[in-house]
Parts: sequence; C-alpha cells; structure tokens
Amino acid sequence: MKLTLSNSDTICVKDDKVSVVFEDKEYSFAKEEIEAAMIITTDKGPFYDDMCLAIRIDSETAVFVMSEHPQYSGFLFDELKTLIEIDYGKVIEASSCTENNIFFIYKRDN
Repeated sequence: MKLTLSNSDTICVKDDKVSVVFEDKEYSFAKEEIEAAMIITTDKGPFYDDMCLAIRIDSETAVFVMSEHPQYSGFLFDELKTLIEIDYGKVIEASSCTENNIFFIYKRDN
C-alpha cells in the first residue's frame, strides 16, 4: 500500500505512533514498524514539487509526503524526531540537492 498524501490528508505523531488519515481512513504505524525514513529529491524543480519525505514501513507499505504539503515541515522537524532519531545532516544535504537522489534520514537497527 502506497499512501501519497494530498493536502486534505493528514500526518502526525500521536500516542507514540505515526498516524495518517488518507482518503478518510486512519492508519497507525508504531516506531518498531518503521524500517526507514528518507528524503527523495528529483531534478524537476523549481516548477514542480521536487522533494518528498518517504516513510517505509515494509516492502509493501510506504507513506509519501511532498514538501509542499502543509504538514511537511512541522511533521519532519517537530514531530517525527520525537519518535525516531533523524539524521538532520542528510536533511540539509537533501534540501540543497537538485538531482534525483535518496537521502536516508533514519534506518531501523535490525
């Protein structure tokens, strides 16, 4: 299941879980379920939203939040760090990237 949030969908950290409301359905993912978080960049900017946060739960499930989403910054910089340890050096690298790339900002220890 790939959840690509539109501006009417929401994402937050609630009860120590990532809580997503996507197309009026609620999904919750515990910290232990999160395999990785990454920033994906493209070479499509500045006319297209060319950066997104992806949270991979497993090989079948991921949540995508484009950088233009109203909750992107607040979720990434204020909420997600309360649940998992974010590599903000990678976030800064991604923010200045103008190419197609993936920056892992969190990987679960196995």
